Amino acid sequence: MNLSFNFEEERDQFLKVYPMLKQDILNELPKMKLPNNVINYISSLLNSSVLIGGKMTRGLGFINSFNFLFSNNINNNNLEITKFEGRIIGWCLEFLSFFLVTDDIIDNGLTRRGELCWYLNPSPFNPTENKVGMLAINDSVLIESFLFLILKKYLKEKSMYVEILEIFQECIYHTAIGQLFDASYFHQKRGDFTNFNYENYSQICINKTSYYMFIPSIKLAILLTKNKMKIENNDTNKKTIKEEEEEEEEEEELVKSICFDLGVMFQAKDDYLDCFGDPIFVGKTGTDIQENKCCWLICKAITLVDDNQLNQLKQNYGINNDLSVSKVKSIYNEINLPDHYQKYENEQFNLISEKLQKLSETSIQKSEILLFLLKKIFKRNK
Repeated sequence: MNLSFNFEEERDQFLKVYPMLKQDILNELPKMKLPNNVINYISSLLNSSVLIGGKMTRGLGFINSFNFLFSNNINNNNLEITKFEGRIIGWCLEFLSFFLVTDDIIDNGLTRRGELCWYLNPSPFNPTENKVGMLAINDSVLIESFLFLILKKYLKEKSMYVEILEIFQECIYHTAIGQLFDASYFHQKRGDFTNFNYENYSQICINKTSYYMFIPSIKLAILLTKNKMKIENNDTNKKTIKEEEEEEEEEEELVKSICFDLGVMFQAKDDYLDCFGDPIFVGKTGTDIQENKCCWLICKAITLVDDNQLNQLKQNYGINNDLSVSKVKSIYNEINLPDHYQKYENEQFNLISEKLQKLSETSIQKSEILLFLLKKIFKRNK
């Protein structure tokens, strides 16, 4: 079974929905008697932080999964959600980029998606004298609120509305926890690698990346393509309800495990590109070394270095100056860390592929959509 998905065509259809949703948001603002300069500010915020330059991995990943399950549903006339409404939900997933607005502040980022980070942009209120600055923190909260405004406008009458909200809230909760765990290393003592290990790193990735990039898209696609009425055939269905529930639970855990693995794999590539990628091509300037991040590179490096190299890492990792960053990168190259990363990426691909093979025994469709995501992120270079 293959995915029949014209990526460019669906991307075009997806992009056509954004102006309508943006206008829905802007139409709400005059009701609060806001002046035009505030409305224009929000318009700029949305374009910069939601639309421009993003890969739309979450939104299009969901759309692909939704369309595939929709087209292969044995009775899709019973589905409550239309493809158009699916695109709206896809954009709500894109609105989760509100996390990136504050993430850039926390990480002292310079560029995002090939442009200045939002907080470094000239303020639309007074571009010649001020930057957006810390006002971006409130802007992040605004984008989050717009997400739920859109969901309410288009989906509040749907029977699964509460379940949709719960999936988004679960995503936001876990991502915020992951962001905190990730940022906590900035406040830890420099040169103390006690908490730099793969177990902690995996938990950061699962919360910060898996629940942000993959789990909500897959959960929503599965939820929204369920038939309103369960179709049963008592003549051929020989499994008890309990057996069916146990199988569903086992399958759900396997899907979640694969999403966790995808998140770790995706974040590890981000870590690699942060250090070894071209900032112009990647779209952002790397700061993991300066910020003392618990990333894949440092966790792997401390298992490979000799005592002298370890001491050098302890003296320079987490120090925000060019010389220290250069010394850390030099050690990374001495131990051939890029080669170790390539080996790791291939191993992760094979591990996830094995899990997908097992999943295909109970659900070929779910296996196919997760395989599509795996192939999209494998060997990516930005």
